[in-house]
Amino acid sequence: MKLTTYTKTGNKSQTAVTGSNDIFDAKVNKPLLAQGIRVYLANQRQGTSKVKTRGEVTRTKKKVYAQKGTGNARHGSRNAPIFVGGGVAHGPTGISNWKLKMSKSLKNQALISAISAQKDQIMVWDGLNELEGKTKLAAKALYKLVDKKDKTLIVMIKFKPEVFKSLRNLENVFLTKAGRLNIYEVALADKIIMTSEVVKELEARLIKK
Repeated sequence: MKLTTYTKTGNKSQTAVTGSNDIFDAKVNKPLLAQGIRVYLANQRQGTSKVKTRGEVTRTKKKVYAQKGTGNARHGSRNAPIFVGGGVAHGPTGISNWKLKMSKSLKNQALISAISAQKDQIMVWDGLNELEGKTKLAAKALYKLVDKKDKTLIVMIKFKPEVFKSLRNLENVFLTKAGRLNIYEVALADKIIMTSEVVKELEARLIKK
């Protein structure tokens, strides 16, 4: 598959980078794509939310009201969940485990599906390596390729300090390394910009030899 390339200034280049059809033009497996996103999001949860039970709430031990003669139901503790300020019944305990597992091969297949689903939104721009640390100049070149409102994912092998400084403060621009690229980032992006080095890295990482 031919990927559209751009020059340093953001203009279209005459030579196109060829990306493997096994990655950039594969059949999209939607169920696997959905599963991969679910696994990723579940594994981001810390599971540390916690509430106090009626045994952990510190309140007066005084009886709410008299046992008999009021016409109301019998109550002996203000810590009961039915009272404001009482403990919470069946709430999170702080030891929840939301982790889900997915094999490496399935993760790779899901990532391939995500990339192929976004193939028309992927651009190759080697000018990223030549940014000089000026956000204004980086924005001028970048916004020739994408709209300011687009969620743009920038993928590189490694970010030089000058490149990182140029891009980090741009609105709706997200940065990631090729080795850490995941299905959720790809699926969430409106536009994806990578270097030709990243294309080769993805092919080496995802294609079985």
